[in-house]
Amino acid sequence: MIKKHILGALALSMLIPLGVSAQTLTTKSDTKAAATTQKDPARVPYASQIKLEKQTIKTNNKTNQTIKAAIKGKLVQVKTLIAQDKTNKTLKAKKDALKAERAVIKADKTSLKGITVKLVADKKIAKTDVTNKNYAALVSDLNNIASLQTSETPILQKLSSDLDTLISSLSK
Repeated sequence: MIKKHILGALALSMLIPLGVSAQTLTTKSDTKAAATTQKDPARVPYASQIKLEKQTIKTNNKTNQTIKAAIKGKLVQVKTLIAQDKTNKTLKAKKDALKAERAVIKADKTSLKGITVKLVADKKIAKTDVTNKNYAALVSDLNNIASLQTSETPILQKLSSDLDTLISSLSK
């Protein structure tokens, strides 16, 4: 009988840490739930704009990520074609065309790099706006991020088509 009480006390001590009662556990979770249901009154006027901008950013990001995934696949294909041409010793005949295509692709990557640097900076500014609760500036920053993503999409599409051209010239 004593063994049952000892085992019960041991099991109970594992469930409830020392110094914390079951009542304090429930009150902490209740206060946390109450805090999450209350909105920041300064954010309320900007909430719909912030939500709209975040949705735009999310769709732009999804579009750009899809294009980037296709570009990665094409880069792998280019590498395999170059390796095949090296083994077949047909790469020297295509050298001039490849140099021109590489220059175009390099220009595309440079313009993408500039946009990426601006995106990273704007995202950091947006995070500081959230922590400082500067919601008017946050809406503006989110709008800038969305417009940068929108300007990134045609460059990614151009890079993808340039890689297609490179693949077709390597396949000949």
